[in-house]
Amino acid sequence: MNICILHIGVSNNQLNNKHQSSPVRFQNLLEPFLPNAKWSTIHCLDEIIPNNVGGFDAYLITGGKYSVFEDFAWQDNLFSFIQKVYSANIPLLGVCYGHQAIAHALGGKVERHKAGWGAGTTSVNIKNKPKWLNPVSKEINLYSMHQDQVTKLPINATRFLSNYFCKNSGFYIEDRVLSIQQHPEFTEALCRDLIIQRKGPIGSFYNDALQSLEIPDQGVMVGEWMANFINLHANA
Repeated sequence: MNICILHIGVSNNQLNNKHQSSPVRFQNLLEPFLPNAKWSTIHCLDEIIPNNVGGFDAYLITGGKYSVFEDFAWQDNLFSFIQKVYSANIPLLGVCYGHQAIAHALGGKVERHKAGWGAGTTSVNIKNKPKWLNPVSKEINLYSMHQDQVTKLPINATRFLSNYFCKNSGFYIEDRVLSIQQHPEFTEALCRDLIIQRKGPIGSFYNDALQSLEIPDQGVMVGEWMANFINLHANA
């Protein structure tokens, strides 16, 4: 199985070597559940996204510091590519920015939340239970770091994860799309550093966000769900 990570970043980012890159974190999360997978990465900001979507068995779009309503040529290319992947019925996964990009490209809506940032450990409820939800859970704790969020789901999407702050924390479309706002691939150290880095924008919720990191994260469980979703096509 060949999986392509669409990294919302550049190919040579040496600004912060303290934490592993997003593609590496996702591989670390998923490899225990996909031991035979072969991984490739396309850095969407400085590499060409191919016209042919058929070169891979699944695609995963990472988080990033951008908003879907900003005007970038690479972003328009990404939206077009998402539509092609969806039309080709190739499994497509997105996390944080990736979640928002998929929703936007497939007819949903993304907006900046007036209440501010979602940061720290967040509890989200499982609203619907697809066949790949194993292990089964009613709610799950995940690291989060976002201000934008999906306010309207794409056509045919089913709400998957939800909480009081972010109603559309996750959705899926049959066995074609799995999209999650929170970060199953984050480490506690990374989330802490991001909270500290963004203390000003986070504002009055800053101390609560730091304190929330005492709650154990369950990202590994979501990694297993993501692998189960990818394997639906492999086992078809």
